[in-house]
Amino acid sequence: MRFGLAVRLVSIGASLLLVLWLLVLGLAYREGSLSRATSNPEPRQLAAIAELFAPAPAARQDRLLEAVRSPGLDVQIVPLSDVPEFDAQLLDSADLVPYQEVLGQRLLSARAQKLIGPDGIRWRFRAMPPLRFWIAAGENQALAIGVHLPFPVTPLGLPLGLGAGLLGTVFAFIALLLFHREIRPLARFAAAVDRIDLSTEPVPLPDTRSGTPEIAALVRAFDRLQNRLHTMTRSQMALIGGLQHDVRSFATRLRLRLENLPDASERDRATSDITDMISLLDNALLISRAGVGVLEEELLDLCELVSAEFTEFREAGMPVEAGEDFARKQAWIVGDRVALRRIILNVVDNAVKYGNFARATLEMDDERISVLVDDEGPGFSEEDRTLLLEPFVRAEPSRSRGTGGAGLGLSVARSLTEAHDGTIRLENTPGGGRVKVTLPLFKTS
Repeated sequence: MRFGLAVRLVSIGASLLLVLWLLVLGLAYREGSLSRATSNPEPRQLAAIAELFAPAPAARQDRLLEAVRSPGLDVQIVPLSDVPEFDAQLLDSADLVPYQEVLGQRLLSARAQKLIGPDGIRWRFRAMPPLRFWIAAGENQALAIGVHLPFPVTPLGLPLGLGAGLLGTVFAFIALLLFHREIRPLARFAAAVDRIDLSTEPVPLPDTRSGTPEIAALVRAFDRLQNRLHTMTRSQMALIGGLQHDVRSFATRLRLRLENLPDASERDRATSDITDMISLLDNALLISRAGVGVLEEELLDLCELVSAEFTEFREAGMPVEAGEDFARKQAWIVGDRVALRRIILNVVDNAVKYGNFARATLEMDDERISVLVDDEGPGFSEEDRTLLLEPFVRAEPSRSRGTGGAGLGLSVARSLTEAHDGTIRLENTPGGGRVKVTLPLFKTS
């Protein structure tokens, strides 16, 4: 039978209470001086009591009994015929020697008092058991003197219930181990949930078949949720891809019809709007693909890719220039070719629109490669460096609406760069602004 988490926590709490009770009992044992209260009277005390009773007449002995009795000491007058024999276990005990030396022949007998527990349990485990002494006090009588136990003790001289407390301590230790055993699956589960990323494959959650039913149910529920989210994300990606294809088809037909417009300026503006619309759809699709981890991965030379892109930009009449390092060096990375081309296009397009010119240079070390795109614009203010990397944000008035676009260029570049485990930063140079795109180089394991 598997107990629920509530039952296990209650059991742990009860065990902790047992430990607390044990500590309180031990403190009471120590502060209450139980060991002293259950110890036997001193030999000289017994001798003094006997000397008081020996010459006293019978009329005064009752008063003397009231004087020497106490809650911890029992004194009775008994006839000599009621005196028992010496306890055989005491005859060889060294603890009895001081009493024999002080009392001498007056010590008639001594026996261990009855303790809680079976009669067969011997008192040898204790240094000295509670004893009852019979001392001669006159011609035909004796004094029976013993101690009163303030509360029951075991044959070992320990407070009654201490064993239960020790057992409770053992249970508490076992409960602590069980509690740790119940907590470990939760810790592993929390670590696994932190690794859940919709851009990657579903994360395997820890096996909790040996844990509580509640924890196992929680893990199964999270696993189902994770799988549903991945399925839903893939379905949305398929929907967006289908919409993009259809919209591009409509835009192409619309562009063909615009060729028949007689006004050239109106035709150019309409064509530009259609181009911006298609670019917006492409950017949105790339961001969605990057967000769910469905970008393609291939080994490619980033220097060759940048060089080829800048060649196309120059052929298209854009004022751009690429440093010689791109033609002379190689920088192998793993990434999506379409996404990387979009990063380059968006960064260069931003530089040309707002800085009139784009010049790319290269920085590379053993771990990473950085493509620096400089422009001749006004640069970036401190407050705009982070803001301009957000979607649909444009800096005014230096970046006016007349330049077109939807304000997604740098935001898309940042999302795609981060999807490749890279970074993008906006900086200033003496001649204008700079966008620095840094990506990790491919390393063989």
